[in-house]
Amino acid sequence: MILIYSPEENPRVTWTFEILFKSLLGVDYRITTFPEELEHEEGPKLCYSFKPMGDFPWIRASGLLFERDIHDLSASLIPRKWEGLPTIFANDEDEFAGRTQRSSRTVDFDIFSAVFYFVSRYEEYLPYEPDAHNRFHSSESLAFHLNLIEEPIVNQWANAFGTVLTKLFGENIRIKKPDYQYISTIDIDNAWAYAHKGIRRFLGGFWRDRRNMEARNFRVQVLRENQPDPFDTYALLEHFNQEAGIKPIWFFLLGDPGPFDKNISPGNRHFQNLIRRIASEYPSGIHPSYGSTSSASMIQKEIQRLARITGQPVTRSRQHYLRIHLPDTYRTLSHMGIAGDYSMGFADRPGFRAGISVPFRFFDLEENKSTDLTVYPFQVMDTGLRQYLGLNPDEALEKILSLADKVRKTGGTFITLWHNESLSEWKEWTGWSEVYRQMVKELSSE
Repeated sequence: MILIYSPEENPRVTWTFEILFKSLLGVDYRITTFPEELEHEEGPKLCYSFKPMGDFPWIRASGLLFERDIHDLSASLIPRKWEGLPTIFANDEDEFAGRTQRSSRTVDFDIFSAVFYFVSRYEEYLPYEPDAHNRFHSSESLAFHLNLIEEPIVNQWANAFGTVLTKLFGENIRIKKPDYQYISTIDIDNAWAYAHKGIRRFLGGFWRDRRNMEARNFRVQVLRENQPDPFDTYALLEHFNQEAGIKPIWFFLLGDPGPFDKNISPGNRHFQNLIRRIASEYPSGIHPSYGSTSSASMIQKEIQRLARITGQPVTRSRQHYLRIHLPDTYRTLSHMGIAGDYSMGFADRPGFRAGISVPFRFFDLEENKSTDLTVYPFQVMDTGLRQYLGLNPDEALEKILSLADKVRKTGGTFITLWHNESLSEWKEWTGWSEVYRQMVKELSSE
């Protein structure tokens, strides 16, 4: 166990220490606000404060964890290098150069503030330029400007910090990085391309295809069951998942119709039967609609729909179009009984939105407290690879495996976001079913 002195034991301090020491280093710790305890206690000790205390290993505090407000931190975000890694909240070079302690006894930046800034999504509470869907765009992030989006930088800092602690305390401390694990998640935005959509939607689609006889004929053949519906990839998904020995988490879109919510009607018996069958075999959750982002009552209605269909409590969620507005979205989900959210990732590019590859409790910066909602950050989405980056199937698989290797090295959970239609081998998705097959096979292996 490490005894850590801090002038305050407040929500920011305890939340950050829990992530760094427990989740990333596997180390027990105790916080004290009494300096004399450092003198009297045996065992490993650290000092986290504005000034050093004797010869104890010291991490200079920037002050962020002792604040309660939210403000611009640009002056603290100038990158420096430590142990070959880009860092923020660096120590003042002149003041640090005057210290007599060996460099191996200190960390040259406020690692706790850096972790807090990234994982709490501090920057998403500040003014930013939203994208077309009113989302926080990757180009607005500090990670983008530091070229760190594809790096689990928080995990990497933790690993380097663990090496420092081992040098300081030797056999008195044992570092255990998180085990690697893989979670496949699947969103059903469109359960079927043509089937089970009702006469009105059939006629509308038939009219839109009036100049494309091939598309018209294919639509009719699907409805006559002479051709399989291209989005009906559930048997193939089940085969690939069983082959890899995994159980994905499925998310169902059950919102009312809208410009960006075009799934089958929640009252459709075929859709309900599909949901029941999947939910009886796999973990599942709600996929709150595009229109529900600003409406707690809509989210509640959609959660209740899924609960009635499955006969199970709904505790998992992922926002449609990944529309997260902090802290409101997570407050609403938590209030509705959601225990875990899987929306933390960028739509336009793969990588680490929060800089971390382990689940963490959502910290509400406005209320300055840790919450019971666990955030499960994902790293890769199929449409991000194909639509936004323009990768072909081979390039996409290479990108996925490269990111997963980084998580294997640091430890943590690698999560992918896929859709049933991306295995359709139809139109722009030609060649992509093999990407999923190879992906789950490779990522699920030890």
